Amino acid sequence: MHKFMKKLLTLVLFFTLLVSCKKDVPAAQNTQPEATPKDSVSPAFSVKVEESSVEEFEGGTPVALLEGFKKDNPGGDTLQKPFVVINTQKQKLTFKNINPAMQKGYYDEDELIYTDLGYSKKINMHLLHAQYYEGDDYFLIDNATTKTDTINGWPDFSPDARKMICYYINPYNERKYLLSADIEIYDLTENGLVTLHRETYDYIPCEIRWKDNNTILLKVLPGDEFDKMQSDTVNKTNYNYLYKKIHLK
Repeated sequence: MHKFMKKLLTLVLFFTLLVSCKKDVPAAQNTQPEATPKDSVSPAFSVKVEESSVEEFEGGTPVALLEGFKKDNPGGDTLQKPFVVINTQKQKLTFKNINPAMQKGYYDEDELIYTDLGYSKKINMHLLHAQYYEGDDYFLIDNATTKTDTINGWPDFSPDARKMICYYINPYNERKYLLSADIEIYDLTENGLVTLHRETYDYIPCEIRWKDNNTILLKVLPGDEFDKMQSDTVNKTNYNYLYKKIHLK
């Protein structure tokens, strides 16, 4: 009996130690390269936002549309397509459209319309747009790996096409003005997008230029002024633009 109890206690102790060790083992990490998670940035870069001037802005390089990309709204043919197909080197990707105006069984809130905005050989990526019932997203798809990065707005690339800025005009942030801009800046690497900067500002970019590959020039309006301008189709008011400079170093 004594030997039996001794073996039983040994087994209990063994399983207790086994369970304890398992709790200390971290979960397996996903090794798939992906854009840096929200609210984190690459430690290799620092970002400085400064005041600029109209003279400095006018001397900047206007953003050029990368060859192969197009800045189009969905046409009638796109709205009627049941899906959009993007052919990559690895596989064919299919994105299903949901258009409640033309498809039965869906509500307006289910709307999801994809638009293929082309392929750029320079960065070897496809650009895809998704229009929802409220809001939209853009996707950069790697032609070689099909790795897909989601960005919050139209991408404006640096002259060497190694960095880009995009932004979303947000009507839901509880800030100084009704509208604000969620600005994102990325570095294009072999493993996908790496976040360099992500911040919300009380002004809205009206035009973007690049001073060099690491300096972005912005022509902006405060959120409330931008809101007025959007509806000002009669008076054509002359607004007092502000000028900002984002330097990556």
